[in-house]
Amino acid sequence: MSANSATIKCIAVAAVLLQISVIFADAGHHRRGKELLDTEDSDFFRCKQASRKSCCGPENAMKRFGDKDKVAADECYAQVAEKFATVPATTPKQDLFSAEAVKITKKKQFCLHECIGKKNNLLSEDGSLNKTFIADYAMKSVFKEQWQKQVGQKALDKCLEETYIPWPAEDKENVCNPVYVQFQHCLWLQYESNCPANKIKITKKCEKTRNRYRMQKSTSN
Repeated sequence: MSANSATIKCIAVAAVLLQISVIFADAGHHRRGKELLDTEDSDFFRCKQASRKSCCGPENAMKRFGDKDKVAADECYAQVAEKFATVPATTPKQDLFSAEAVKITKKKQFCLHECIGKKNNLLSEDGSLNKTFIADYAMKSVFKEQWQKQVGQKALDKCLEETYIPWPAEDKENVCNPVYVQFQHCLWLQYESNCPANKIKITKKCEKTRNRYRMQKSTSN
């Protein structure tokens, strides 16, 4: 794949990710081989890993939240790939924006994150948030500096009590609980949106991202 085509594909995938985050939020890169996921999925997961950048502080505190056990994560990738192996390819692989392709992509994300969350004890057996464990994990392993703890605690207080959108009851095929994906986005959004002034990164990309945060917050409040 050429550099230009890879860039175009990442842009397309990022657009799908933005659609997912708006729908459900307004309510070391680790290689996953092609033996686990097909080409389109591999591109999706690679681009997704790079898409959630931080503009708050010198390091991305939210990077790989609850996904630090690479062995467990690989097991989940394999499980999701197997689970969806029988899904018929009703739409062309290139059409990432078709309704069916977006729906399947969202389902794969829900199932992947639910699996990872369960393996790390962040979710209960039904996929609901294990609130006590999440709060303890975040304050000890994610938000380590004092300023991070203050911002992180505020984000946790909001996102652990947020009401999230369940998957439609009438859709019975390959359903997984979408709560964890929405919770992660909420936590990331709140953390970035409430970043202390002296920790904010001043770049054009970050300014565009912060403008997007403000737009999302104003439409969801």
